[in-house]
Amino acid sequence: MPRSLRISIRPLGRVDPIQAFRRTLGRRAPFFLDSSLRDLELARYSYLGADPIGWFRARGPRAAYATPWGEASHRGDPIETLEEFLDLLPTAQIGRPPYPFAGGLVGYFAYDLGRFIEPFESNKGPDLAVPDIHLALYPRVTIVDHVWGEAFKLAPRERIRFDPPPIPDDLAVPEDPRPIEPLDRTAYLRTIEDAKDAIEAGQIFQVNLSHRLALPLDGTPADAYMRLRARTPSTFGGYLDAGDHQILSASPERFLRVEGRSVETRPIKGTRPRATSRAEDRGLAEELLESPKDAAENVMIVDLERNDLGKVCEFGSVEVPVLRGLRSLPTVHHLESVVRGRLRKGVSVPDLLRATFPGGSITGAPKPRAMEIIDRLEPHRRGVYTGAFGYVSWNGSLDLNIAIRTATVIGDTAYFAVGGGIVADSDPAAEYQETLDKLRGHAEALTHGAVGVTPHGVRMG
Repeated sequence: MPRSLRISIRPLGRVDPIQAFRRTLGRRAPFFLDSSLRDLELARYSYLGADPIGWFRARGPRAAYATPWGEASHRGDPIETLEEFLDLLPTAQIGRPPYPFAGGLVGYFAYDLGRFIEPFESNKGPDLAVPDIHLALYPRVTIVDHVWGEAFKLAPRERIRFDPPPIPDDLAVPEDPRPIEPLDRTAYLRTIEDAKDAIEAGQIFQVNLSHRLALPLDGTPADAYMRLRARTPSTFGGYLDAGDHQILSASPERFLRVEGRSVETRPIKGTRPRATSRAEDRGLAEELLESPKDAAENVMIVDLERNDLGKVCEFGSVEVPVLRGLRSLPTVHHLESVVRGRLRKGVSVPDLLRATFPGGSITGAPKPRAMEIIDRLEPHRRGVYTGAFGYVSWNGSLDLNIAIRTATVIGDTAYFAVGGGIVADSDPAAEYQETLDKLRGHAEALTHGAVGVTPHGVRMG
């Protein structure tokens, strides 16, 4: 097998990304990294593919992989096994233009992988039993360029023939999970009060708390994703069929992008709903921009992200070109900041994960203690929610979202969580209402209206 791949680029002309996605659905393990909300800076490209030639999967200390370049199974630190796996893969020479993703790995790092980075004592089991890492290796991808309105097929010039073995049973997701009962409104308000007690005691400055719902899926996961992207288009959305489960994401938030040695993260903190009246909508945006609470939340997370990137970046290279910028999405307004730096030579993807994962915007500060409090107050493990979903290219570039507004589908159920940042002056009722604002369009799209969200809570049926 070649250790260096030469990637060919073939123009396809104008391609409708939805039609292209539907054509992948009859193939094995399709994916769609979908920039459905047009943005020239953040969402120029969408990527599609199917029929991977290898995989990596880990849950807890158990990890295994299979590729044309080698197979192995280990127990221990899964991030060390990931480094071994990545070292096996060939590099690639990519022609012009140098598209960010030219094939390689697509998948996710679940939030619970963070237990190997910031260890703490916990007896809580993974009730959905999803992997902590799932990556599939796609040699051939279709790129849709939304600026030029054209598509291109990228593939190695030398065809790689390998039929990967199935994922071992002990790393598979059970068909009939036994999910922990979700928190109702009263119980969720109680977790916020407990978090505020921890803040008052000086244990943390901020913590992100969530609650999860089990939503009855209407139709296939792909059908649900089509409704989701139409109802809540996003810059960092996507669909992934991992075989025994599917990921449906409408995330607005970038966790990490690496191109060459340039690295960027875009933490979001601060939310207001959109309004139908232009004047009321403008008033909500101004209220968000002028909110001392939301400003404090955002700045605290920016400081955390600067510190995390500083662990792997050249001294003095970390900067904040945007602090608390307004980002208006179809259903909500957000405050988004931008943190950038220049990676030191030799920093690997596992090095970057150890320094930054999970993202600070969905843990709190300081991160280790916030993660302990999350584990104590939330009744279940988070799984994919608030982890990271995206790609790692042959050439080392990567782009990962924060897996918020993201459903994990097992069978005919979509597990969907929503949360928010809690600080000292948080109002529990207002924080709960914010989670409903985030939930509304997504729950109604996933269930085709079978689940409704009202100002008072969630209505099933």
